Amino acid sequence: MQLLGVLAFIAALLISVMVHEFGHFITARKFGMRVSEFFVGFGKRIWSTTRGETEYGVKVIPAGGYC
Repeated sequence: MQLLGVLAFIAALLISVMVHEFGHFITARKFGMRVSEFFVGFGKRIWSTTRGETEYGVKVIPAGGYC
């Protein structure tokens, strides 16, 4: 049961960070700023893809994000 709680916490943290960073992303784009990266997590890159001028991805430590 405890493992399920830890996994649920990590999932909730990732979703929360993604929503928060998406707010920055939308605001920057609305005001004409170029957004070159949108990542969730810190550390080494686990996965990434580029769409248009923005690189999207996930990094190994799910404790934040940036764009």
